[in-house]
Amino acid sequence: GGPAYFGPMGTRTQRTFTVVGPCIPRGMVLQKLAKLIPFGILVDGSVYFQIQYAIQCRLALVLPLWEGSSEKAYEVLSGPQPVAEEWMYQLQEREQEQAQH
Repeated sequence: GGPAYFGPMGTRTQRTFTVVGPCIPRGMVLQKLAKLIPFGILVDGSVYFQIQYAIQCRLALVLPLWEGSSEKAYEVLSGPQPVAEEWMYQLQEREQEQAQH
């Protein structure tokens, strides 16, 4: 994980669009794995942690790293499902009350 920096980089006379950051190698590995193994969209553990309640995922792979550590990769199974939040109902009630006054 981590930030990614992108944009035109280079000298005054020669620039190319570039993306750099600590998340790029991990993204490349996930992209290669998704091509080799019949998965759809793969995300790492940090992305899964952020989307786990909004998007249905399943554990796809456990990637061995160095010194006995590992990284989990998750396959995205479905997109976000619309859920009516309580605040939406409260907002609708306020609008109705204001329209009545």
